[in-house]
Amino acid sequence: MVSRVLEVNVDDIGYGGVFSLVKNVIENKPESLEIDIAAIEKFENPNNISLLKTFGTNVYYVGKTSNKALKQVYTFVNLRKIIKEYSFDCVHIHADTANKLLISGLAAKTSGVKKIILHSHASGVDGKNRAFKKIIHYICRPLLKYIGTTFVACSDLAEAWMFPNISKSQIVEIKNGIDLKKFEFNSIVRDYERKQLKVQPKELLIGHVGRFAYQKNHEFLIEIMKKMKEKKIDAKLLLVGEGPKFADIRQLSKNQKLEDRIIFYGISNNVCQLYQAMDIFVLPSHFEGLPIVGVEAQASGVKTIFSNEITKEAALLPSTKFLPISGVNAIDQWVDEILRGCESDRTKAVEYIKNQKFDISDTIQSFINLYTGTNR
Repeated sequence: MVSRVLEVNVDDIGYGGVFSLVKNVIENKPESLEIDIAAIEKFENPNNISLLKTFGTNVYYVGKTSNKALKQVYTFVNLRKIIKEYSFDCVHIHADTANKLLISGLAAKTSGVKKIILHSHASGVDGKNRAFKKIIHYICRPLLKYIGTTFVACSDLAEAWMFPNISKSQIVEIKNGIDLKKFEFNSIVRDYERKQLKVQPKELLIGHVGRFAYQKNHEFLIEIMKKMKEKKIDAKLLLVGEGPKFADIRQLSKNQKLEDRIIFYGISNNVCQLYQAMDIFVLPSHFEGLPIVGVEAQASGVKTIFSNEITKEAALLPSTKFLPISGVNAIDQWVDEILRGCESDRTKAVEYIKNQKFDISDTIQSFINLYTGTNR
């Protein structure tokens, strides 16, 4: 039985999906399993490191604030040092691009680690210089089969993006489960949160949770709200998160004279309650692996609309829709679907999703199976 696991490339920047997933596993793991984290980026909130420490998890910073090439060298060297010093039985590497998996995987392999898990969490690249990043990704990904001992993806699209030269029979798909009970619909919480947000009872609250970055396509949301204003629809948009494009999106909302219709909430430790306040959840992403925020939103029972660039595996409720984010009528299609609303009973969502094995207990068991080798 594997007892010491190192989770690599996990940090709390923007409270992203991988951090939420690994944090959930750590909080619910058996005592016999020790899990530490090797962060390539610095944690934003020291309180998160303290919280993880209460579960016996140490956070090691193995990155470097420097140019990209030098950062890769530091990551490789520092990661090898940590692995050798603390003798991890298993190294589990999370990433959205192949080069990140390759560098950390090489560090683990040259340190003598017998079990190296490569985990794909996305289906595209984000940030600046995306064309160059894609080239590097495509160059590196054929090499991954020589590094990993186990290959994991969160969805079919994440699998195709990262492991095209690896047989499907060798790839484990692990669902991005959550602690469902935290997201169960509660009308009292809904009323309280809407009052806190200063949303009127008859106002339509459209919600989005995600980092302000190219991937999440916030510009599309601004266009939706612009159309809502033109139609004189009484609606507000709740944006939860921060990120590199935060200032740009805020300025765009001002340019469109939408300040009174958009709530820039920032990062929240209590996002499970904010879902309760929403009438519609929208995620017009350019790409995703399998979005945890989409699982969370649907668990709260709120009608969810995804970009058609997102895997259909993300649809967990009958009311969930997929719509295009390009084309002359794309904005109109989203507005029309938003205004259609949803009459389903939100209290039944958790039970429905639990039956599809998206509870954190199912994910934890899948992780343990990875570490013990019982999936193969």
